[in-house]
Amino acid sequence: MTAVLGWLRGLFAVGLLAGFYVVAFTLLAADAALVGLMLWGMVELPSQAGNWSLAVAGGIPAASALLYGIAAVSRTEEPPPDAVFLRRADAPGLWRLVEDLAGQLRTRPPSRIYLTAEANASVSEDARLLGFAVGQRTMYLGAPLLLWLKPMELRAVLCHELGHYAGRHTRFGAIAYRGAASLRSTLFRLRMTAHSDQGRVGYAWLFHAVIGAYAWMYLRLSLAVRRRQELEADAEAATVVGPEVTAQALRAVHALAVTWAGFESRFLRPVQRLGFVPEDVFEAFAAMVGDPLVRKRKAELRAHPVEAGRSPLDSHPPLARRLALIEAQPATSPTTVVDDEGPLVADPSPLPKVQRKMLGEAARSTTALPLVSWADLAAEAFAIELASLLLDAARDTHVSARPTLATVLGLLERGEQTELVRRLTDAPHPEEQLAEALYALTGQALAGAGRARWVLSWTQGYVLDCPRDPRGRLADLVAAAARDRTAVPALRDELARLGLEIEAPVVLALRTVTAPAGRTSARRSTRSGSNLVVQELARQRTVAKVTVGALIVAGVVWGIALVNSDPYQPYPQSYRTEEPTETYPWATSTPSYPLALPTSGSGRRLPTPFITDLDPPLPTPRLLFGVHDVVPGDTLSGIACEYGTTVEDLQDLNEMGKRTDLDVGQKLLVPKRGSGIVSVDCR
Repeated sequence: MTAVLGWLRGLFAVGLLAGFYVVAFTLLAADAALVGLMLWGMVELPSQAGNWSLAVAGGIPAASALLYGIAAVSRTEEPPPDAVFLRRADAPGLWRLVEDLAGQLRTRPPSRIYLTAEANASVSEDARLLGFAVGQRTMYLGAPLLLWLKPMELRAVLCHELGHYAGRHTRFGAIAYRGAASLRSTLFRLRMTAHSDQGRVGYAWLFHAVIGAYAWMYLRLSLAVRRRQELEADAEAATVVGPEVTAQALRAVHALAVTWAGFESRFLRPVQRLGFVPEDVFEAFAAMVGDPLVRKRKAELRAHPVEAGRSPLDSHPPLARRLALIEAQPATSPTTVVDDEGPLVADPSPLPKVQRKMLGEAARSTTALPLVSWADLAAEAFAIELASLLLDAARDTHVSARPTLATVLGLLERGEQTELVRRLTDAPHPEEQLAEALYALTGQALAGAGRARWVLSWTQGYVLDCPRDPRGRLADLVAAAARDRTAVPALRDELARLGLEIEAPVVLALRTVTAPAGRTSARRSTRSGSNLVVQELARQRTVAKVTVGALIVAGVVWGIALVNSDPYQPYPQSYRTEEPTETYPWATSTPSYPLALPTSGSGRRLPTPFITDLDPPLPTPRLLFGVHDVVPGDTLSGIACEYGTTVEDLQDLNEMGKRTDLDVGQKLLVPKRGSGIVSVDCR
């Protein structure tokens, strides 16, 4: 039954993929027919073919974007860029475990195992002949899972992934994934073409609407099948290791994935953009996981898993539903037991390789620090970044001199919190942002004066260690001053007691290393922008040149046809009247052909139609967008204001999803100033 279901799903996937071909080639045929008709009219009726240039200039870019998307269907799927091949000699225990579990599930084991930097696992299968012939099987296993899951939990994860092989899910998945990737690629290129001048006179928006409608149907049908496959793989894992262990593994992976994502986004990547990384990323994450507050948060995530930002296009069912179905199964004794054969990864060398690939090319321009030094630097860098933002906001409030802590306290005391908050942030809960920024500025002033030091906190980011303030009274006074101007004098008195000169300039430099910090000091990354964006820009420039060349050739042919046509061809019979005709004395050719003036039904003459031999201007394709190189201090909202657009449009144009983080040196597509795409008031 499983084999039959697998074949039926494979046929369904092939049908969906074939539908994409049908829709795409129908659009291409319609485009080619329209362009061909206009070119025929250009030669046969040159005086009446004034719109041929628009058809050619619009048809070529739209058809090119569609063809390029179709070509992506047949491309071979490559391993993730951070994947490291795990040889059998590096992890004989893991290989034996995978092969043993595959035998229990009566399926062929993977022929390749890759380690990745994600807290996730997946499998794939080379599908040839649209999935009817298969080749090598590949398993991707996240290093965090291998290092932090319990042995039985890891076995449950492996059983789930091998269950996809047992159910022949990968045959359907390979075709469905490739089709979805092709649809996304096609829509992205059509959208970029539509935003350019090439799209203004073309059919890119029409193509985008049609392909987008098919993609909507394709994704909902294919993802519904993939979600069903996830439930079947859960059932396979529960059969081998038991429902209880399978549910525990799901909860553990969810908690670990959330924690790992927070470590990357809040600590690793921001400090990496400043030019520093820990010598051992996994050691740094182990320190975070060992923090008591982080352990408590992980325990809460395991007990009450919450999925944020779910979408109808998610490939997995809701975690709550998966857990309910697994835990509803009767308890069984697992068919596999835990042994003590030693570590699953005998040679630790693959882990540093994963770290190097995870950090990417930018790792070559960064400095690796021991964990303690990196943690101190991270705490200082976070505080300096926020302190510099508050000083910039104070400078914008009609302050001519270099602002200091005294400047900010003066603004608060005069009741200018609203203006200061407006200059500081547009994030939700701006009052909390102001309090946090004031805490960072006050602490950095004390740290620069040698009165305190910053300590990294895995839950708060940074905490001020001030020997003369052991009870943390300063934090309460700062929060009160940010809310109420009457509390500012008490904060001044406390700072005076701590020996701080608030009029002195605030030091915005890292003390743990000999390097500056803050928004103006991040090292420029050598990492290039998105390959997808760069390749698309290059493709559009090539298409623009081809389009101009085609317009020039067609224009020459049209000119020749126009010269060889009869310029004195009489008007149709409907324009002839019985009234005497007028001749034009400036007509020098012999014989002279009289031109009849058309009349209305009442006999009144209508305006004379003019026929001109002037060639219509050929539209020259131009891009309505440019490329912005991200520099230190850039934010997505700031770039949007600079170019007169919105954050949502920038995210959509650059395929960023909901992300707002930027890398120094990253290339962003932005509307050209004055393009008229959108206008935003950033005042």
